[in-house]
Amino acid sequence: MHSFWSKPSLVGVSSLEKVHGGWPHPKYHYMGWALSCLTFKKHYNDVQLVTDSKGKEMLIDTFNLPYTSVAVELNKINHYPEKLWALGKLYAYKIQDTPFIHVDGDIFIWKRFNSSLEKSELIGQHLDNEENHYHTSMHHLEKNNISIPQELKDDFAILKRFNSTNAGILGGKNIDFFQEYVDRAFHFVDKNLEKVNNKINGSSFAIIYEQYMFSALARKWDIEINHLIQYNDTGIMHLSDFFNRYLSKKYVHLLAKTKSSLECYHEMEMQLLTEHPDYHERICSFFD
Repeated sequence: MHSFWSKPSLVGVSSLEKVHGGWPHPKYHYMGWALSCLTFKKHYNDVQLVTDSKGKEMLIDTFNLPYTSVAVELNKINHYPEKLWALGKLYAYKIQDTPFIHVDGDIFIWKRFNSSLEKSELIGQHLDNEENHYHTSMHHLEKNNISIPQELKDDFAILKRFNSTNAGILGGKNIDFFQEYVDRAFHFVDKNLEKVNNKINGSSFAIIYEQYMFSALARKWDIEINHLIQYNDTGIMHLSDFFNRYLSKKYVHLLAKTKSSLECYHEMEMQLLTEHPDYHERICSFFD
């Protein structure tokens, strides 16, 4: 499943953090969506898109990406500020009633995930062992008077670290957990909504209300998270390296600022041009 809440990527210079989804130009943004959709469609019969009206207009009506089904649900969260960009993903989790795997639109695969991962109660991309950005994010939120849920404070007091899952992929078969998790995450956001101003960094907030909340609540429920990528995994190089398609995981994720790297977005475009020249031409023609 993909989710595309278009508001954060289309608002323009008012929110540079996620404009064009973090890509240097909208052309690459939609090339990334196309390549991600097409690589997953090659290995999965059912690939769903959860989006809003504008997202459907672009991904489906304009570029004709071959999703199995499209749910236009994310207009319902347009009253939230665009810097809360991860809410589109959370709402997509909330409306699922069968086991699912949500993947970010900058992830590309060259083989299906293994069956043990697909059958897991909870699924994540990897455990974030580098925790400096979590400490920095929590300090940033507290400095700006964001009220942190007690359950997160309690979790950190016990572990003395965050032990947080990266949500490049997130899912599983425990639908009851996801209902509770999304409710808790939205409650966290709604309680602090009046404090979300120009001083708040949206990504710093997101890794706490999306990733850390997911991880802490899984521990509270005593549910193991099965990660696609393990620490020191020999089946993958750096996540953004397209050479990974030749290794055992056959998985690439252009997360965060890697999308603005010339080497990365150029390689992504070359993959689309080589594997799906018709979609490459369609997107280029639109922006010419």
